[in-house]
Amino acid sequence: MYAAIRPAARILPVLLLAAACSKTPTSPSAVDRGPLISQAPLVSLIPQEPPPVPPRDAVAPPAALGANRFVAFGDSITYGTLSSFDGLFVYDVPAQSYPVRLRLALNTYHAPQTFTVVNAGVPGEGALEGARRIQSVITENHPQGLLLLEGINDLANIQSVATTATQLARIIDVARQNNVTVLVATMPQTYEVTFPNGEFRDNAALLVPQYNAEVQRIASSRLNVYVVDLYRAFGTRRDLIGGDGLHPTEAGYQLMATTFLSSIEAVFPVRGSFQ
Repeated sequence: MYAAIRPAARILPVLLLAAACSKTPTSPSAVDRGPLISQAPLVSLIPQEPPPVPPRDAVAPPAALGANRFVAFGDSITYGTLSSFDGLFVYDVPAQSYPVRLRLALNTYHAPQTFTVVNAGVPGEGALEGARRIQSVITENHPQGLLLLEGINDLANIQSVATTATQLARIIDVARQNNVTVLVATMPQTYEVTFPNGEFRDNAALLVPQYNAEVQRIASSRLNVYVVDLYRAFGTRRDLIGGDGLHPTEAGYQLMATTFLSSIEAVFPVRGSFQ
């Protein structure tokens, strides 16, 4: 498995040439880094080892679960994008994403059941775009559970918290109309960063707590919609977020998988055990 590395830049036509590039210059998978030095992005391939199986929060016999088909839906944080220590480069590594890690955990801890976790993350996507494509994703994959994390691109592109939350609610409502249980995540804390050239980026860090309050409100007003509290799980551990202040590190993606695993086990238990 290999990952495509690319420098971040403002020039959209160039960004579209990179592997799984973002659609907006301030999205998590395309850090706003000023004018591009060269005319073409640097794309390189680096080998990637399979991720380890995420640990469980609690040790218990492997109980059966009432759902085994999931879709992880969102932007580049779902797709699996990492950043360099200084934020100068972002690189897509879907093999290290939380959906892959979660699938490994489910199939390890709940054998002999077999689970699928489709990675439907789209780098650069905003909640408005997500609301437009959610029906097609559900129609294609027929999930029993939707794992949802969306909205940071909107906030980083100066969309209001209220507007972003409205689009998130639209995604949830489409899933519920299709009888899909929704596990919607709060946003991990992002961080303001100053890049080596002195450029500052706020990464909508101050808006994250307010947005997460809206996520909690939306979930509380709907049946079969549950909150996966990544904000609480990550806390203020800066080491779980990469150099760009937005994308989780590999340890951060591992924690995402563990947190989603615990939520799935809480939401979809069935009587009995395989032991």
